Amino acid sequence: MSKKLSRKSNLKKDVNESSDNEIIKLEGRLQLKEQENRDLKRKLKLSYTDNSVLEVFRDELDDLVKPIRQLPKRPIIKTSAKNREHLVMHISDQHADQVILPESVGGLESYDMNVALCRAENYVDKTLEYVSNMRNYKFDELWILMYGDHVSGEIHGAEHESFYRNMIRNSIAVGQMNSLMIRDMASFFPKVNVVCVVGNHGRRSVKKDYTKPRSNWDYLVFEHAKMMCKDLKNVEFTIPNSFSVNVDINGCGFNVNHGDDVQSYNSLPWYGIERKTRRLVALNSSQGNHIDYFVFGHFHTSTMMANLNGETIINGAWLATDPYAYNKLSTYNTPKQWIHGVDKDGISWRYGVKLADKSYEKSGPKRYKIDLA
Repeated sequence: MSKKLSRKSNLKKDVNESSDNEIIKLEGRLQLKEQENRDLKRKLKLSYTDNSVLEVFRDELDDLVKPIRQLPKRPIIKTSAKNREHLVMHISDQHADQVILPESVGGLESYDMNVALCRAENYVDKTLEYVSNMRNYKFDELWILMYGDHVSGEIHGAEHESFYRNMIRNSIAVGQMNSLMIRDMASFFPKVNVVCVVGNHGRRSVKKDYTKPRSNWDYLVFEHAKMMCKDLKNVEFTIPNSFSVNVDINGCGFNVNHGDDVQSYNSLPWYGIERKTRRLVALNSSQGNHIDYFVFGHFHTSTMMANLNGETIINGAWLATDPYAYNKLSTYNTPKQWIHGVDKDGISWRYGVKLADKSYEKSGPKRYKIDLA
């Protein structure tokens, strides 16, 4: 009897071991198939003409990014405010990964990622201070228009002289910087709309490829900022697969574009801007879209131009000059970004926020820190 029990026990043991081995083999095959499936998905994405390597990288990065926490709500409460508007912040031409040594520009500018962080803090603080003092205005929504050249990119070999000397790290750092600005502003407004289009410096091709707007380092900046902000419940991102976008702000039509396609004549862009906006008005009107305001960056000069249909807004830059602008063009502009209010009739007021403060920048950023770990 004991021998029969022993045989049964050994047989059961053999069966169990055989089953365990089969399970291990099946699990191994399953893992292999899952890996093959992931590889095929990556190859499939890369095979699409409307997808770029940066879109694939975005998908891989999404699981690794730790979102920032929402700050406590601190709304700007004005119970007696007579004017209900939307507030608009413009962010363009940050070139935040660029390094400018003072001796290269006659001492007119000193710029790097840490200075950009200081100017980001300054922009947020000055904007909140300004609108808080507008006693008769209450802002139901905030619009943050981001339209290009947030990094200097690689088209002129700028990557090798950049802050991190690596475009992935540069783009992630600049995305973090902008997410911190968005987080700070989000605690003061019921709703925040972030609208993003790419510029020319971030493109990954030698010449502009009009079929692949997302093959651009600015796109990675936007996507990383979006990932960082995904726990901010009152923030919504719009990142179109295009070089321009039409948005409705409080009933007014805005066309947002970086502006690098505007042709200059005798080194002046004004005629080219007038020509481009006139044609865009006609094209949009044919589709039933009315454009009241055209928004451009690119020229690093803060100005607004009236026209028959509304206005053209040209934003400034985060840096005053650089070696090319200083030596080739002999230009300098005060670092400035526009803010303005929009009521049902259009832009009601506007203010150019000065970003640079040498005494503030000397000691570095106070609250914005970049974590690339």
